[in-house]
Amino acid sequence: MVLLNIAGSVALILFGIRFLRKGLDRLLGHRLHSWLERMSRRRWTAALAGGVFGTVAPSSTAQTLLTLQLLNAGRLAPQSMLAFLLGANVGITVTVQLIAFRFFDYHAIFIIAGLIGYQYLKNETVRGIGQALMGLGFIFLAMSLASEATRQLGGNADFNTIIGILQNYPLILVCFAAVLTFATQSSTAGIGLALAAAEGGDLTLRLMLPVVLGANLGLGITSLIVGMRTWEGRRLGLANLVLKGAAVIVGLALLGTFERVMGGTPGSLLRQTADFHTAFNVVVLLVGMALAGPLARLMQRTVKPAESSALAMPSVATHLEASALASPVFALANASRETLRLADEVKAMLEGCWRAIQTGDVELARHVRQHDDRVDELNSAIKQYLSQIAPDAMTPRDEQLRFGLLNFSSQLESIADIIDKQMCSHAERRRAGGLTFSMEDEGVLTELHARVTRRMDVAISVLATRDRGLARKFLEEGDALKEWCIEVQKAHYARLSTASGAMASSTHFLDLVNSLRRISGQLNTIGHTFAMTRPTPAAPEGAPAAAGEARGD
Repeated sequence: MVLLNIAGSVALILFGIRFLRKGLDRLLGHRLHSWLERMSRRRWTAALAGGVFGTVAPSSTAQTLLTLQLLNAGRLAPQSMLAFLLGANVGITVTVQLIAFRFFDYHAIFIIAGLIGYQYLKNETVRGIGQALMGLGFIFLAMSLASEATRQLGGNADFNTIIGILQNYPLILVCFAAVLTFATQSSTAGIGLALAAAEGGDLTLRLMLPVVLGANLGLGITSLIVGMRTWEGRRLGLANLVLKGAAVIVGLALLGTFERVMGGTPGSLLRQTADFHTAFNVVVLLVGMALAGPLARLMQRTVKPAESSALAMPSVATHLEASALASPVFALANASRETLRLADEVKAMLEGCWRAIQTGDVELARHVRQHDDRVDELNSAIKQYLSQIAPDAMTPRDEQLRFGLLNFSSQLESIADIIDKQMCSHAERRRAGGLTFSMEDEGVLTELHARVTRRMDVAISVLATRDRGLARKFLEEGDALKEWCIEVQKAHYARLSTASGAMASSTHFLDLVNSLRRISGQLNTIGHTFAMTRPTPAAPEGAPAAAGEARGD
């Protein structure tokens, strides 16, 4: 029964960590993600950002996932990402420090306060705080249960005999803690369980220090396994594991020295163990910062893609990590990046099609049409990915963003269809019949294309920044463009009665104007999505605009 209680305590710790992370997702949401990306552009600020993230999200899997997302985005150097990951490992020790300060004695206060904020209040910020407090309360409750269970084991002669033997075999303790950390995907669970055992039984630093070393080695193994999907992830995970492994070897070699040093520090066994855990990760961070450049170059030479992999066609979707679906913030960030790729693909189609129309280049028009299949595949991948995010895990803001991404990707696919089925054919007609436009019509089409292209750039900016003011201005410009198109068509009809030969090209001119105007209307969906978003994480005043409300004129 005692062992069952200990196993239940470990399960409750893992649930508490997950609940805490989801509460912080609800509280900070995409602001945390964008702030971390800005902070991670320099090595030292990346380490600081990692420390903040590790503090608020004590999960090794979440840390590695976010690091890989920032790395795969292509805007941050591998050295900065290694600093971020090592800083996150320092931040994760804060939870262990709270345990060592005996915060678990007040678990009931955390759970009750969190329940009130999470269950009975409607404001998303307050609910996020409440959920995070409940997560901490569950972790502390699990520590109390584990401490009580190990206290019962303390009177067992067989248990004391095993503990006495293990103290003489630190390598076994390191391996056991590493396996436990890898299995639970959390060093907090392994070290927390050891602290609970120390609180409830007669343990020594000789046993606790190898457990800390093994838990940190397990963190390195976890980061390597999570990053195995990409070559960049393998390099990052291997660099982290090399640093952790080297530090563990040094720790084992100097175990007696560390035992004397930590034994001379003030505080209980819990404090000394937690301080060693923090000091270990701080030293690894400092060494990693000093060796980040050479280590990154070594990883690039050591971990190389196979020749067959280098020649293989890249995957259609590059940011849609299935392992990130457990966290809506990460999953939506991935989907946002993929939607930006989709928008860039459609914009390239529009630019290529316009050059084909101007020059009558039929081959270029055919090449543009081939991109429509890729757009369809990207849109399908984004839809499938977003549909896998659990609805009950999302906040109202998350749901609104998910709706906006789904709707905008669908509209981008429609724009690609307009380019493929309507606009590209004009290049073929112009080449076949020698079709020319009047000087006025040519000028109108050039200006309209430039304005639509500019609107596509702004739409991409709205999606990237989620700025409500920019979204509203974007919609106002769409209305102005619609009115301008009406005036342009009126002027064109007036010219038909006086310009000779204008009738032959009139149909093609009006088709192109209507196609470009429809593209502008399809882009309005992204403006509708974010024009209604509040600047704070509170629930939006109304439901997001329905698909039919997006102006497609």
